[in-house]
Parts: sequence; C-alpha cells; structure tokens
Amino acid sequence: MTKVPLVFGAIADDLTGALELASMLVARGVETTLSVGTETPSSFGAAHVIALKSRVAPIEEAVASVLAALDVLQERGVRQVFFKYCATFDSTAQGNIGPSAEALLERLDASHALFVPALCETQRTVYLGHMFGGRQLLGESPKRFDPLTPMTDSNLVRVLQAQSRGKVGLIEHTIVAGGPDAVRSYCERETKEAGTSLFLADTLSEQQLGILAAAAVDMPLLTGNSSVAAHLPPLWFERGLAEPRANVDLPGIDGPGAVLVGSLAAQSAEQLARFSHSGDVLDVDVSRAYTGHDVVAEAARFAAGAIASGRDFAVNTAMPQVLVDRLQTEHGRLHVAGQAERILSAIARIVVQDLGVRRLVVAGGETSGAIVRALDVKELEVGPYREPGFSRAVAHAPHEIAIMLKSGKLGGPDIFASALDDMRRAIAEPPLLEQWPPKG
Repeated sequence: MTKVPLVFGAIADDLTGALELASMLVARGVETTLSVGTETPSSFGAAHVIALKSRVAPIEEAVASVLAALDVLQERGVRQVFFKYCATFDSTAQGNIGPSAEALLERLDASHALFVPALCETQRTVYLGHMFGGRQLLGESPKRFDPLTPMTDSNLVRVLQAQSRGKVGLIEHTIVAGGPDAVRSYCERETKEAGTSLFLADTLSEQQLGILAAAAVDMPLLTGNSSVAAHLPPLWFERGLAEPRANVDLPGIDGPGAVLVGSLAAQSAEQLARFSHSGDVLDVDVSRAYTGHDVVAEAARFAAGAIASGRDFAVNTAMPQVLVDRLQTEHGRLHVAGQAERILSAIARIVVQDLGVRRLVVAGGETSGAIVRALDVKELEVGPYREPGFSRAVAHAPHEIAIMLKSGKLGGPDIFASALDDMRRAIAEPPLLEQWPPKG
C-alpha cells in the first residue's frame, strides 16, 4: 500500500485497550500499527496506537508518559490524537484521565475535547452523565470492588470534574440525537460562553457513537473507549484521508500454549473454570511469596510438566477478595498488585524464553502491560477485531509469539481455549467497511 500520512494517533492508558482499539481499526480496513512504550516505532500505518501503562501510575508519571507519546505522534505529523481509556472510566479519585486529557489539550492548543467512554456493544452506556452496565449503575456494579480503581460513583461528570482543573460539561442525549452539527455547535457555544473545556457525552446506542465520531472527526483531540474511534474510518475514507485495505490478515502460530491470569474479575474466574476442562490450571497463592516461597519456580515446574504432556496450561494469581483485602492492608494496594505482576512476568519469561511457549493469552489490563514489557516486546502486528475481549496479535521479536490480551471482564466463557486454538490459523478476510460492530 502507498505510504499514507498519520491520520490518527492514539495513546492508550493500558495495553489491552491499545490492542482492542488497533484491532477495531484493522477490522475497519485501516492500516494500523501498534507500539509499546514511548520509543519511536519502526513503522507507522495510517493509524498508530501507542500502548502505555499509565492508568494507575502517579499523576506526574502518567502525564509525562502521555506527553512523551504525543511527541512521537507529532514528529510524524499526526492529524488527530485520541486518548483511550477503559469503557468503565477506570481511574482513581485524582486521575489519571482528567490530568492526562488536559495535558494533551494544552499541548495541542485545543479549546475542548469530547469524552465518550461508552461501549454499547456490551451495554456500557451513559445516560444523563451516569454510566450503566445494562440496567445497573456503575457504582452499584462489581466495579466498586476493583482492587486498583474502585468505581463507586456512577456520575462520570462528577468523577471527571474531581480530577480536572477545567470545567466539565455534559452533552445530553437529546443534543446527541440532533446530529454532529448540533454536538459541535453546543460544544463551541459552551466553551465560549461558559468556559467549558471537557465534555462528557451521553451515549445510548451504536448510532449515537457514530454521531459523536462524526462530530469530533476534525477535533485535534478526542477521548474515550475504542468504540467511538471504530466509527471514524468510514469518514476518513470518504474524505480521502486514508485508503481502505483490500484485505486484513495475520499469520498463524503453532507451539505450546499458555494462559496467564492476573484479573480478579468474576468473568475471568468463570473463563478459567471452563478452561480447566481441557487444560491444566495452577492457582498461585500470592501470599506465599510474602513468606519466602519460590512460587515462580513452582509454576515453572508445573508448566514444564504440562508442556511435556502436550497440554495447554494456565497460571492464575487471582485471589479471593478476603485475601486481597488482607494483603492490601498489610502491604498496600499497589504493592500487592505489583507483586502479582512480578510473579506472572517472571513466569512469562520462563515459559516463553526457556520452555518455548508460542501461543499466549493474558487476562487483565495491568497484567498484560507488565508481561509484554517483561518479554521485551516493542511492537505488535494486529489482527482484526472479532468481539469484545477477543483481539489477536503477533509479536515478531524477540520471539515470534501469538498473543491475545484481554480485559478481565470481557469475553465469552470459552475464550481461553478458543483463542489458543484460533491462534494456529492464519487470518485473511475482507475489512468491515459497512457493518459495525461485527455480527456473530
């Protein structure tokens, strides 16, 4: 394909979200590249996604990494910047969504930006500024127990305002229903008359995601979940900003398969239980690492045995909530999370570098970032999006590995086994230029 300008540059606050976003753009026919960290990548597509690990980092560190990523994109002459965060607006009371977005706004010299976290495909919607999962408010959902980013307030306008210096406004669903021009006019008027710079958007349907994408297509900065960005490619093609690919493809990879689970989500627990019907599963007691036990060596022996028997396997560091609470009280919230990440990262290095695992599924956003960095993966070739929680990629260096990274709360019950099996097969299919999201 002819080299095209960087139409769209995305900065994602975790790796699973970065892969999800890139895979959606690939499925839509956009030549898309993905890199990990803020080093300049070896190549750029029409769209490029930079994966950070900034969601729960200290604010100053998070903002610095976001601005470093922006430098990489601006050196390439990026047309529009997208700041990607979780559909459940995962953040602490202090940040990092607000501070990161405001730093980008200032650097881009932009007057305002939209915030569109909804993922209507999974019934994550925003109504009158409140986030819902189906009929359940965010603050009443299991997200209120998240060990790193407990979301106890469903009012995202209030959540964002608490993190931000600028004024936060709401674009109500009645305005969104008026179309892209109505949204743009409202934002321009409120920015001028009320000084509002951050606009959270009500979003009740896939159609409204498309309206918001059209309203923001020429804005220097757009923020949100991947789903709003998936509606941008047809607008780029209509304007001649990019050319659709004739085909989307990804090579198949064979070899031993492993699942590494660091997510505490109930969905991950169900998926792990289903995987145990066909694969070997080891539950690692993280508390034993605090008493001197070499849980990594134990896991390595388990993995070697599974590989020798020709079976895929899983290693899980998720713990019952009561144990999480006790460890966090004793050692601190971030230290316990870091301990689990260090254990799984060390296991990942052993199973890939020493035991030859070449098909790898990782569950958990923070866990995924830690493991990919531990494996020294800098860039990923991304396959097309299939469904929530299912996005494949291939790392070509330092080892050729098929990778699927997923948020803990996404994916069907059989996703671990089906993903490992799917990785053996190459993908070659036409892009989804009209239909979105994918059906079936």
